[in-house]
Amino acid sequence: MIQLCKNNKGVEKIIEYLENNDIEYFVANCLDECNICHSKVFVKKDEEIIAEETVEELLNKI
Repeated sequence: MIQLCKNNKGVEKIIEYLENNDIEYFVANCLDECNICHSKVFVKKDEEIIAEETVEELLNKI
């Protein structure tokens, strides 16, 4: 399952992509990854952190 931090930049675009592709996800209040969250776009997938500079690059990795 994909986990998102509600405070991460680009979260709306990521949610749209996940819903359009029927990918299960969860939006958390905070994922305790503030150093990444404030500088990059990221998700947690099965406890692995996937981070990229742009939403588009991130979506290519999901």
